[in-house]
Amino acid sequence: MKRILLGFVIVFGLSGCTGENPYYPFMDSLLTPSEKVQLVAITNLPKDKNGFYYFQLYNPNGQNLQTLTGSIRINGKIPDNPRVKVDWENNLYWHLKKGDVVATITKTYLNQYTGQFTIVQLPPLINNIDALVPTINKTCYNSADGSINTVIAPIWEMRGDTMKVVVRYGTNSKIERIILK
Repeated sequence: MKRILLGFVIVFGLSGCTGENPYYPFMDSLLTPSEKVQLVAITNLPKDKNGFYYFQLYNPNGQNLQTLTGSIRINGKIPDNPRVKVDWENNLYWHLKKGDVVATITKTYLNQYTGQFTIVQLPPLINNIDALVPTINKTCYNSADGSINTVIAPIWEMRGDTMKVVVRYGTNSKIERIILK
């Protein structure tokens, strides 16, 4: 039995070393050592006089949403078939504690029977577990024009911090820093 298992591992283990992925053969042709990848991480935030990106926080009571836009080119061309997956990460997180109010929902409408403008506030949504909340969406795929997009969502307490954003495709990465003002 051990010989059969060893033979199975050797035959199938060595056949897996051919360099071609039988399930997704296009993945092997996406990036070879001779291909040149150009990543631009951020194109839509302003820079200060020292050349650092900055994001002006606007909401003292919750997350401050901002789209980050960049681009990807492989050998000077937009990857279009298939589109490529790009990973994003950063260094900032915040804690959501059990019992914290996640959202309050208010519905406003014109009551068709009385003609009065009516406001109804539903009970608040309460968080039921402690959670570590990332401040960036982790992945995206390039669009038809080669742009890559993600969303950051820092909170007011991060004002004055520097967010280190890493965008990565394969072994290629680009690091940018955003000052949260």
